[in-house]
Amino acid sequence: MKSHGLRNTILSIIALAVLVGLLILFGVFRTTSVAPQAKEALSQEQMQALIPRGRELALAGDCFGCHSQSEGPMGAGGLAISTPFGTLYSTNITPDKQYGIGNYSREDFHRALRDGIGKKGNLYPAMPYVYTHITTPDDLDALYAYLMSIPAMPVPNKDNTGVFMLPVRPFMNFWNLVNFPAREAPHNSARSAEWNRGAYLVNGLGHCGSCHTPMNFMMGPDFSHHLEGGEIDGLAVPNITAEALAKHGFDVPTLTQYLATGVAPQGTSFAGMFTVTHFSTSAMEEDDVKAIATYLLTDKTGKLLEPSAPPAPLPAAASPEPGSDMDKGRLAYMSACSGCHGMRGEGIPNVAPAMKGNATLAMDNPQTLIKVVLNGIPTQKFANGQRMYAMPPFAHKLSDEEVADLVSWIRAEWGGQGQPVTAEEVSKQQSAVD
Repeated sequence: MKSHGLRNTILSIIALAVLVGLLILFGVFRTTSVAPQAKEALSQEQMQALIPRGRELALAGDCFGCHSQSEGPMGAGGLAISTPFGTLYSTNITPDKQYGIGNYSREDFHRALRDGIGKKGNLYPAMPYVYTHITTPDDLDALYAYLMSIPAMPVPNKDNTGVFMLPVRPFMNFWNLVNFPAREAPHNSARSAEWNRGAYLVNGLGHCGSCHTPMNFMMGPDFSHHLEGGEIDGLAVPNITAEALAKHGFDVPTLTQYLATGVAPQGTSFAGMFTVTHFSTSAMEEDDVKAIATYLLTDKTGKLLEPSAPPAPLPAAASPEPGSDMDKGRLAYMSACSGCHGMRGEGIPNVAPAMKGNATLAMDNPQTLIKVVLNGIPTQKFANGQRMYAMPPFAHKLSDEEVADLVSWIRAEWGGQGQPVTAEEVSKQQSAVD
């Protein structure tokens, strides 16, 4: 009798679990956060008046950085986004009625950015609705008006690969249950209007945390470590909390300069950050860029932090023992790097950035610097007319041991980092292909 009762209990638990799972699968728990006003269509006059404001918001959200290919039409999609489960391709967000968002109503658009639900069902979180969720209804209207004003591009959307080829959109309800908290636009009446504007852009449309926040095993943002750094495409993404930025020598003018041009004493933007500065922050209004810098450099107590001086060379790098790993790294730098970056790490304008004060060298995690040495950086043109010539890859010119010694010396000489990099760490990184 006892075993029969235990079996019934187990079956009841399983049945309840299945029922709850089905309810989650069909999105029963999800409620809309779309404002009632979105049900009414905007007039053409209202849409026209909102376009300039919407353009600034589209820039802040880097909409075209993700929804355009480098050589493709603006907003027509097709950019590959790699994930461990397959490749997602960004979609066409022009007002084309067949392939784009031309059939999206005002309410449809609000639901996509507030709730992560498109006309075909759940969006994948590569679209950062976890962040755009906090955007005000008025700003969503402006963004909608602007996107509906750009040229319609009849460019078909590319098919996703991997698991995304399967009908998995309903299962995103499980992801949303765990990773999509209800959030409000940050506002602190004790702070300046500039701080509040920056907080709104960074935590909302700017979705800075989607790269600069660590992810959990489901690739959802870990908001308990917001802006403390992450990993994207094999690169360690830097910590951009106020303390970390100040430690790397940033103040409001230099961070504003970096966002507005892609170039600052702390280095130049590259990889995904180059896309941000190229498509987004360099084209934004100066006041908005400064607001972002002000917010990021203000600590939790409301204090605007002062920049630290560049780290001094560590003794092991300044006077390495002949024949030591540090000495080998110094000689490798003189041979392979000093021609462009300078004997003293001073760099050459419009050729190569300075090593002294470079924030990438001062990161606790050497992963990004290793990847740069192995794979190089292509020639880049920046918004202020500057450019940096291509840095060649050294993956096929230096051994793992030589790269490890080189990176160790550079970090100790100009980054204040004394932990040696090992050949094993180098070998784990994906190298450039000839």
